[in-house]
Amino acid sequence: MKAFRNVLDKVMEILCSTILAVMVLVVLYQVFARKVLNNPNTVTEELVRFCLVWVSMLASAYVAGKKGHLCVTLLSDNLNEKGRRFLEIIVQVLFLLFAAVIMIYGGWQASLVTMGQISPSLSIPMGYVYLAVPVSGAIMLVYSLMNLFDRTPRTVESEAE
Repeated sequence: MKAFRNVLDKVMEILCSTILAVMVLVVLYQVFARKVLNNPNTVTEELVRFCLVWVSMLASAYVAGKKGHLCVTLLSDNLNEKGRRFLEIIVQVLFLLFAAVIMIYGGWQASLVTMGQISPSLSIPMGYVYLAVPVSGAIMLVYSLMNLFDRTPRTVESEAE
């Protein structure tokens, strides 16, 4: 499971970094076209917006998988090791439910509903943009399952390393 996690982490890092690099290059071109060529391009703005949706959704799944999400440690700091493990199980089960019901099921339904809508500049179905939600939900579900069976609880000290 450790090897699979490492591969998934690497894929997510490369994917998110690539999308971010594409966004930077597209925005640089957009500014160049607007200021130097005096020819603003509407396609670039829409592409960057859609890339932002995808990178934010994928990155949120990655952060949840790395147990790097925002948390309040007031309760977990005052628990013993067994209590922390129980709390971690509850958190991961809630992540599983959220990923399965809201992100995968709800995101898939939203994607299906919006497949008929076409984006104005890129002329692609909007369902492909909304597809970021169920895809990220599936990745979050996989990460949550791995976190559920991982025996190392999240601690503030381990995050500082």
